[in-house]
Amino acid sequence: MPNNRKSKSFEADLSRLEEIVKLLESGELPLEESMKLFQEGTGLAASCGKLLDEAELEIVKLTKGPDGTIQEVPFAHDDLA
Repeated sequence: MPNNRKSKSFEADLSRLEEIVKLLESGELPLEESMKLFQEGTGLAASCGKLLDEAELEIVKLTKGPDGTIQEVPFAHDDLA
């Protein structure tokens, strides 16, 4: 069962990170404020990355076994290629 708290936290963090990127890209902020936002953004990026890594560990790919039944197989990065 997915952890809704993590999902909400991820969505909120990602939304705030997107907001920070827009603010920084505008080039209209004073240097001190830009630096604070940059630090906040790097923390949010790390948090989002950690949550994505945790989610990836929970992903399971369903495949048919030799007898035609559905089996759970751990997700592998090389399956994406």
